Amino acid sequence: MAGLNEEQLSDYLNDGYLLLEDVLSPEDLQPLIDDITEGIDRKARQARANGKLTDPFENAPFDRRLACLRDAMDDATEIEKAVTGKRLKTAGMFAVITHPAILDIVESVIGPEILVHPQFNCQAKMPNEARSQIPWHQDLGFLHPEAEATFMVNFWIPLVDVCVENGCLEVIPGSHRAGLKPHGEVEGYPNAGIREGWVPDGEPVACPVNKGGVVVFQHKTAHRSFPNRTDRIRWSLDIRYSDPSKPTGRDEVPGFLAHSSAHPERVAKTHLDWLNLMQEVDELLYE
Repeated sequence: MAGLNEEQLSDYLNDGYLLLEDVLSPEDLQPLIDDITEGIDRKARQARANGKLTDPFENAPFDRRLACLRDAMDDATEIEKAVTGKRLKTAGMFAVITHPAILDIVESVIGPEILVHPQFNCQAKMPNEARSQIPWHQDLGFLHPEAEATFMVNFWIPLVDVCVENGCLEVIPGSHRAGLKPHGEVEGYPNAGIREGWVPDGEPVACPVNKGGVVVFQHKTAHRSFPNRTDRIRWSLDIRYSDPSKPTGRDEVPGFLAHSSAHPERVAKTHLDWLNLMQEVDELLYE
């Protein structure tokens, strides 16, 4: 697609979110899915070699395998860590993050100077799992406050078809205009979110979206996800973009330049540029 049209841009700015179908093709997402599968393969083989696993479930489908491994092991943390969170800086991930259709959408909102924000996640929302249940929150609530004035274009990208039953997003339209709310512990949830009594007013809207579609929202838009009540994993990505001249709220971790008219020579060409940029930071954060 060639970015947002006038009506889509107006809806995004007014409502604080936009659901778009068919932004990416299955072929666009497959290299990333292959990278995730390879990471699971590698760690499962290691676990079997170390006597921690009998069956690596090589024939299990993508949206079942990690759950099968977790159920079969006393502790599958090492396998999960290898393919979720912020570690997966592969060619497949880079291709999705820098996909022209995604960058066209971003450019239609903030212009041609585009930084890939350092805060991103690959998530596996497991069947009937409490650990991944997150209450109403604003992404800005997990960044340093100097980023409040930075316009961020946030994407939620499913790697499988997503509906209410397996944990699609739920947003509060217009909540981005309510300002940043206090965040902290929320009773009944294992993760932080907007404190009780501070959730912005508004009628929540569910955002089911098929593989290839995206939900685009703003960093002050209140959102959460439904529990996954199926026997399949809800795989998804959280990525965001901003003007490289503006604060990211994560000064200790660098993003990378995905598009620039002013400095095209600084644009990351491959995931190796990303890895080189992040190597020292990753060693400090994860070793």
